[in-house]
Amino acid sequence: MVDIEPAATAASDAIRSVLTAAFDDDTEAELVEVLREEGALRPDCSLVARDGTVVGYVAVSNAELPVAPGVDIAVLGPIGVVPDRQGEGIGTDLMRTAMRCCVQTGCDAVVLEGDPSFYERFGFESAAAFGLDSDLDPADGTFQVWPCKPGSLSGVEGTVRHPIPFHAL
Repeated sequence: MVDIEPAATAASDAIRSVLTAAFDDDTEAELVEVLREEGALRPDCSLVARDGTVVGYVAVSNAELPVAPGVDIAVLGPIGVVPDRQGEGIGTDLMRTAMRCCVQTGCDAVVLEGDPSFYERFGFESAAAFGLDSDLDPADGTFQVWPCKPGSLSGVEGTVRHPIPFHAL
């Protein structure tokens, strides 16, 4: 069993090591480093999974919905687990805990880009069904949203603006 805790308890090189191993390159690790340097990460929601050492990580950062500046949007991802610990439910624990943290900190919605067949089990739905699109030009159907509470996106449509480091991917 692993402990899920705020990412601030882990050294940045441990997080980098997890992401590099999980994704087989440095892209996601570099993204997280730049998000952290720019203060775009949500420290209450970005988490590590620890079992003696850090074995998983999820980043949660700030996003904007310019047409509705009062709507608090978070971006979930990247999320990764070291390869030899994948399949143990660590990623699921990180997802569910990060989503709870987003609710507890007052987020209205969480967005991500990923495989709909994977993320629908967490309650994510097509962002287009809510009238939202992404400024990142994701592949069709991969931009998804999870409203943190019923009605939190009622009457809201527009383009979600991700932190600038995401545009370098």
